[in-house]
Amino acid sequence: MGNGINHNAGGGKTYHCGASDWIDNSGLGEADFGAEDWATIEQARAEDWEIKKGTQYIQTSGKWEGEFSVFRARLDLDAICKKHDIYQDM
Repeated sequence: MGNGINHNAGGGKTYHCGASDWIDNSGLGEADFGAEDWATIEQARAEDWEIKKGTQYIQTSGKWEGEFSVFRARLDLDAICKKHDIYQDM
């Protein structure tokens, strides 16, 4: 995939946060994260894992497994995934 570019969601659009899928599928739970990280995860979950208007996020696009794909992630969840080595083969 290409290099990530920071964006600020606007225009009333919402996007799914791709980092949330990695967190959900990581097998990690509350005990694996610090209190601050877990609070961020719980807040994102309460917001249905969406990137809402005004939320900063990273966007990466390109071919993934032969198909064009766009990956978007909230900056806070992206940082948690990187901190805890949740992303694999990315």
